[in-house]
Amino acid sequence: MKKYLFIITLVIILILSFIGFSNSNKTEKKEYLNSGSKIDIHAKGFMPLIEELPKYQDISYKYNHVSIILFETDTIMLVVSYDEETYQKEKEKLTVKYKFLDHKVVSDYDKNKYYIPEHQFSINNYDLKVVDGNDNYQAEYPKSFGMIGISDKKRSIAYLYFYDYDLDYIQDDSESPMANFVKRYYKYDF
Repeated sequence: MKKYLFIITLVIILILSFIGFSNSNKTEKKEYLNSGSKIDIHAKGFMPLIEELPKYQDISYKYNHVSIILFETDTIMLVVSYDEETYQKEKEKLTVKYKFLDHKVVSDYDKNKYYIPEHQFSINNYDLKVVDGNDNYQAEYPKSFGMIGISDKKRSIAYLYFYDYDLDYIQDDSESPMANFVKRYYKYDF
């Protein structure tokens, strides 16, 4: 009996290790908005096209995918650095192109939980704001939404997009819940 229990346990562990958890990321610009996952469809109305950006000094792209059994989370981030003049112009365009949240977003089901616990927050040199929408994009909190971060010190603009159809709310159990959320899912050194 113990032998069968051991074999069953071993089989379950092997199955979970193969299908239970996966983690991947991509950084090749040619794969930007072309990861082959659902996030691409949702993010295209929010994220800028690289070919339409003005001349930049540096650009980095990161796509993360985490899968735990049936639950999947995808994130896309594009960070663009400019010279001072171009940075100021692009920063001004953000308020024209995007509508930013100006309040927390409370859960429809539990008024003690938040879809978005902070509408603006900071991580190191970046000030980030949650985007509510634009002409081509409408947020679906907390499952699918974008954020924009600016850093005057680095003259950089960071575009972040999150997609997780199964997420019900964002944990609000710390002093900086959105900063913790971004650090957890984007794994980027701001």
